[in-house]
Amino acid sequence: MQPFAEQLRAHIGSELHVSDWFEVTQADTDSFAALTLDWDYMHNDPARAAEGPWGGTIAHGYFLLSLVSHFMSQAGFPMVETGAERMLNYGLDRVRFVEPVLIGDRIRARLHLCDVIERRPGVNLARLEVKLETERLRERPHMIAEVLMLVVHGEAVHDPR
Repeated sequence: MQPFAEQLRAHIGSELHVSDWFEVTQADTDSFAALTLDWDYMHNDPARAAEGPWGGTIAHGYFLLSLVSHFMSQAGFPMVETGAERMLNYGLDRVRFVEPVLIGDRIRARLHLCDVIERRPGVNLARLEVKLETERLRERPHMIAEVLMLVVHGEAVHDPR
C-alpha cells in the first residue's frame, strides 16, 4: 500500500474535503468552558450576551480550533497509529478568528492541502489550510488556521520527530 504522505502529495494545491455541518450548541460551549475554565459572559451567559454586540453568546475561538481534528478525521486523515504509519499533530503556523460563530450556527470546514515536505526518509510535514464557515455567512470564513501534521511511515515510526 502506498504511504499516506504519497497519497497526499498528489493533491497539493487542492481542496481535499468539505466537512459535514456541525451545530455549535450552548451545551457544547458550556462544556468547553468547564474544561478550560474560560467562563466569559460572551460565551456562557445568554441573557447578558443578548445585550452585547452579537445579540447572544458566541463560541470560544479555541473551541472552534479544537474541532479541526474532528474535521480532519472526516477527511480520512489517519489519526491513529497503524504500526507502519502514523500521523502526529505538529502544531499551527497561523490562526485567525475572523468572525464570531454564534451559538446555534452550523459550521463546516474546508481543508486545502498547501504542501507536503519531506523532512527526512519516512517523515513528511503536511501543511493544510483549514477554513471554518457557517450557513449564515456562507463562504466568508470565521476561522482560518494553518495546520501542520507529521506523516510518518516505515522505520521512522520509531523516531518520528
